[in-house]
Amino acid sequence: ITLIFAALVLFAAFEAPIMVVAQRLCEKPSGTWSGVCGNSNACKNQCINLEGARHGSCNYVFPAHK
Repeated sequence: ITLIFAALVLFAAFEAPIMVVAQRLCEKPSGTWSGVCGNSNACKNQCINLEGARHGSCNYVFPAHK
């Protein structure tokens, strides 16, 4: 039983970094939104409905005019 537990711990140690890399998000700016995003829900709806995205949210960039 100890050897099985050690093997599982070793397997988990090598598996965890691969899962973390796969969970990163690929974000890109909206192609249809302009101006300040003050309502994340409106931005999400526009990204989904007009751009075919699976999700959307306000991602602030400072300075805002950048």
